[in-house]
Amino acid sequence: MAPTVQDLLDLPVLRRARPEVAVGSRLDEREVRWVHTSEIYEISPLLKGGEVLLTTGLGLVGVGAGAVAAYVEALARQGVAALVLEVGRTFTHPPEALVAAARAHDLPLVLLHGVVPFIDVTETVYPMLIGGEVEQLRELERASTRLHEALTTGAGPGELLALVGDICGSPAGLYTSAGDLLGGEDVRSREGGTLEFDVGRSPWAVLALPASQRSTHTGVRRLAELCATMIDIRLGAMFRAGHRPGADADLVRMLAAGQYLSSADIEVQSRAAGLVVRPGWRAVGLAVDLRLPSSLRPGLNATIEAARSVFGVSAVAELDREFVVATTVRPAELRSRLSSFVDALERELHAAVGTAAIRVSAGHPVGDAAGLARSLPAALDALHLARRLGLGSRTVLASDLGVFHLLSSATADVELERFVQEQLGALLEHDARHGSDLVQTLDAYLEAGLGKTAAAQALGIRRQTLYARLERISRLLGGLDIEARQARTALDLALVSWRLRTSAVTGRP
Repeated sequence: MAPTVQDLLDLPVLRRARPEVAVGSRLDEREVRWVHTSEIYEISPLLKGGEVLLTTGLGLVGVGAGAVAAYVEALARQGVAALVLEVGRTFTHPPEALVAAARAHDLPLVLLHGVVPFIDVTETVYPMLIGGEVEQLRELERASTRLHEALTTGAGPGELLALVGDICGSPAGLYTSAGDLLGGEDVRSREGGTLEFDVGRSPWAVLALPASQRSTHTGVRRLAELCATMIDIRLGAMFRAGHRPGADADLVRMLAAGQYLSSADIEVQSRAAGLVVRPGWRAVGLAVDLRLPSSLRPGLNATIEAARSVFGVSAVAELDREFVVATTVRPAELRSRLSSFVDALERELHAAVGTAAIRVSAGHPVGDAAGLARSLPAALDALHLARRLGLGSRTVLASDLGVFHLLSSATADVELERFVQEQLGALLEHDARHGSDLVQTLDAYLEAGLGKTAAAQALGIRRQTLYARLERISRLLGGLDIEARQARTALDLALVSWRLRTSAVTGRP
């Protein structure tokens, strides 16, 4: 790291001269690129910025106040780090015009009250400056190596931004030109301002670091500029003028298939696809089964159009002859939007292939895009479970199948099999021996909430027939009161387990 004006003033060679800071503050933030000695009034054109200028003031002898002010203004305009004036030879006190001009142009003015050969100062400082420059070059080389390794190993956006923060020694945030956070930390929301670097020749993003003593140093600025270049190489194709065609489908396909992505990567790529979870909204994964006989292209196109017409911005992909969708929705509207989505799908498909069997499932709504890594697989699980159970409904939520999902993981358990036999064994045996439908009747009755009229309608039988079956069921179960809550709960769980084990189709939707 380059030394600062304060670092130079702390050197023994300058402390011997009893330095006094007449003008200036935060000298520990002013980097020193070089040290010059000069008594020439017109020295400023020979400077490049970042210099500490040592002088006895000989070039200011006999110069008016206006010329002194112009001298200071020229030094400040060139970016001089500090003006160091030895007092006692040429001037016993610094000229008032010099002090006033330095204060007006925020140019640090340091007075040396003792005599020190300027050659001693330069001989001490030059090795420091050269060594610091060499170390900066080495640090840049190390950073470049780490960034190139990240690129060649396919580091995701989140990993890359974390590496940028590590290299620069502070949190880093990547923002769109419109000011939206793409990834990293929201450093703009912090107090103290930011140091920002354009990403890309025609900037499509901004890399921001918190403004601090460290981040303003030349070495860190060079590192940040290098990082901005690497970000453009890695992400520019994805984000410039939108995002890479198909990138959103790749993301959804990977999440639905359970392939690992960090939360930061999911957030960055989702924003690139336009999937932003607004306040009061949730991200949700959907799964679509269309049972198309041949080409999947009409189904994919229909799903894309239907999703965008109902949900707005959506990302759609095909996975194992099914379709997965990532989108956002208000939680209270999920069921109604799902029904509208099915209707829109039906219209789109009718124009392309005619009629098709449609079933759509929704995973659990989640608070951020990273949660799609859970919601999309949950939607697929719900779709497969609904198909296995033969549910008649065209829409299903993962939360609707909570008990089924819980029990499906234990269908091979011996204890669960024993439980089913204890609860339903007599009915299963009777149905097998006589070809009756007592198990299905019990299932429909419980599904109807013990409503006899609704159950009879679902089964397509008369109420009197239902009464007779229910009486037979109770008798076969040892006189069990199937309307009692405890008995009803046990029977319902047993029926769910039985259906999972047999994939039986019953009257339940």
